[in-house]
Amino acid sequence: MVTTTLPTRPLAPAPARSRTGDDVLAVAWAPGAAPPREVRVRPEVLERLRTVPDAAGRPLLGDPAGVPVVVDPALPRHPGFEVRRVPPR
Repeated sequence: MVTTTLPTRPLAPAPARSRTGDDVLAVAWAPGAAPPREVRVRPEVLERLRTVPDAAGRPLLGDPAGVPVVVDPALPRHPGFEVRRVPPR
């Protein structure tokens, strides 16, 4: 049996960070895939994307990133987003 001693002062919790934006961007810009035309998201996913800015404080998607975001409550809850791609020529 291994025992340990906890510190006397509480440790600061790690800042909460949603991986949603990272997941959406990874799918949208997947290597070898056609460029994204738009990203469709459920309303609750859009709220998570708005709360997770990039390092410069800008939204991860939308006009600054060049990929339009469309809210679609009819999407399935999981994964909660869909990437529509530019059709091949």
